[in-house]
Amino acid sequence: MTKNPDLTFEVDLNVINHLGVGLYSSTPAALAELVANSWDADANQVKITVIDNENKIVIEDDGHGMSFNDLQNKFLKVGFSRRGCNSQNHKSQSGKRYVMGRKGIGKLSMLALSEIVKVYTQQNGQDVVSFEINVQQFKNDIQNGQTHILKQLNEDFKFSKENGTRIELIGVPKKLDRTAKNLKRRLARRFSVKTEQGDHFDIFVNNELVTVADRDYYSKISLAWFYDKDTESEITQHTTNIQEVDSKKCIAYLTNTLKDESGKEYKITGFIASVEKPKDLGEKEENANMISIFTNGKVFVEDVLNNELNTAKIFQSYLVGEIHADFLDRDGTDRATASRESAFRDDPLYRDLIVKLKSDLTTIDRQWDEWRTSRHLDKDDTSTQAITEWIDTLSDSRDKKSAKKIMRVIQNTRFDDENKEEDFKKSLYKNVIVGFETLKLKGQLDKLEKITDVLSPEFNEIFISLEQLEATCYAQITKERLEVIKKFKDIKDDPNSLEKIAQEYLFDNLWLLEPSWDRTSGKAELEKTITTYLKDHTSGETYSGSRLDISYKTSSGRHVIVELKKPSISISSDDITKQVRKYHNAIQKYYKDNYPNEPIPPFDIYMLIKKAPHDWAEAEREALLRYSGMIITYSQLINDAYNTYQEYLNQNQHISKIDNILKKV
Repeated sequence: MTKNPDLTFEVDLNVINHLGVGLYSSTPAALAELVANSWDADANQVKITVIDNENKIVIEDDGHGMSFNDLQNKFLKVGFSRRGCNSQNHKSQSGKRYVMGRKGIGKLSMLALSEIVKVYTQQNGQDVVSFEINVQQFKNDIQNGQTHILKQLNEDFKFSKENGTRIELIGVPKKLDRTAKNLKRRLARRFSVKTEQGDHFDIFVNNELVTVADRDYYSKISLAWFYDKDTESEITQHTTNIQEVDSKKCIAYLTNTLKDESGKEYKITGFIASVEKPKDLGEKEENANMISIFTNGKVFVEDVLNNELNTAKIFQSYLVGEIHADFLDRDGTDRATASRESAFRDDPLYRDLIVKLKSDLTTIDRQWDEWRTSRHLDKDDTSTQAITEWIDTLSDSRDKKSAKKIMRVIQNTRFDDENKEEDFKKSLYKNVIVGFETLKLKGQLDKLEKITDVLSPEFNEIFISLEQLEATCYAQITKERLEVIKKFKDIKDDPNSLEKIAQEYLFDNLWLLEPSWDRTSGKAELEKTITTYLKDHTSGETYSGSRLDISYKTSSGRHVIVELKKPSISISSDDITKQVRKYHNAIQKYYKDNYPNEPIPPFDIYMLIKKAPHDWAEAEREALLRYSGMIITYSQLINDAYNTYQEYLNQNQHISKIDNILKKV
């Protein structure tokens, strides 16, 4: 074997930390960069092998490989881009593929995954060139201003086709997600390559071929909107769950042409689809509730649905999509940010695409509602069997039609908390039955015709005012709330337990403070932001009994700040007033700084304490009110809440004339 001169890897440590380790939060994201290199090297196969007991991952391809000069002048040159050194219009060496690499920094992904990196490569039957990187030593040398000379290996390694590249990642942390099943799923979602005749590109994980089925959501698609026939043919091979309305499949087509400001046309392919339930798209980091933009077969922007396209409408939590917009990466303009999975938002062509997708989502939103509300009730659902029994009691066919429609709306409604969804629906079914009967008696069933959303103001306007419905619904809520209050009563003399129960229930059940606050509203992110702001800007209390917990909520049009004080701590009136004033000033400053042209919303500040200060009097109470503050003791909270709801429950023992049906539901 020919003795080669030293190989050197020269790069600033900040580049390694920010463009290597800093950009890769998961194993699949980092491996995707190495797979993209295999594609660009005209490989037909890339095999990923996870050797779990050795904390090792091997990536090997049969691409054209690299010579010693290629290694030193291209691969080991951070920032080298093959696009800038050929005249094939961003194509690979074979001329058959548009390359995926853009910035020449994807190779740094190796350093994000392992302690030791070994690279073997061969080109056209020449000698195999190999080297090893000790990642920590490499970083130390860079930090000390020394040139890092790579250790060349003398291991006798052979490529079956006498060309290719093999990368061994050794010392991969166990905390990283490296299971074969998850790697297949995540890689399948990051690549969607289309090859020319005579060309193919197969990815294997532990000798199992990665296919589109591994994306793990095709089989769950129930409604679909396609940009092209080829995508429709591909996806419908993998799903049997496409729903039907009036014997027609719920499939529609979106315009696949995008025009820029000059009138130039660009073609889009792909799809946007809906699943039956949001949980069908997975959970946490495996959740596929996103619309990804692909260019040249690789994810270009991982998720535009929850970023650029987010409207906070419920239907979006059911969507998944793949948009192929190769034109974003074929005109010589680099639109990708350093992370390689997001784009520069101010780019005109990218902006045009986002505008079109927003328009497409408006179309999808309308049709999504139409399709879902037109479907039949699920005959296998025990609750809807009781509903069918009730509908059969209606003699007028027009009443039956109206009843079926509103019940379908409920059946097709999804809630944020899927674990409680069934209970929510049962409650709605019961409420609608009672309300429907009341409207029927009053001759007002025509009000139901406009209802398409049981969470809408129109629905509330119809049913909340109905005495029968209100009594039935509120009695059920009251029973549940009394159970919560009972927990407080049972442990009110145990300070440690009282803290725990208060933390667990109070912030999510503000009706304990004020019965009219039935539910909180507003964005959770806003509440989180302001809570953090309050904590950061009201620190450094000098009195004893420092903060146990603080939360910011919105409810019934008001904003609520609640601070829990340890039941075992006594504080003075002056300390309470000082703390409330801090919160008052902090919240005003927050809105003035962030929303200078909007009025500051009304807000209340509650201090929950064990007992009133010994020096508490009317003057102190009035002083606190000037800052929208008030105190409430644990005992007062418990007694007031219990008396309010128990009195109502005792006075409302109304039994519906269709009580038997409600029990079945």
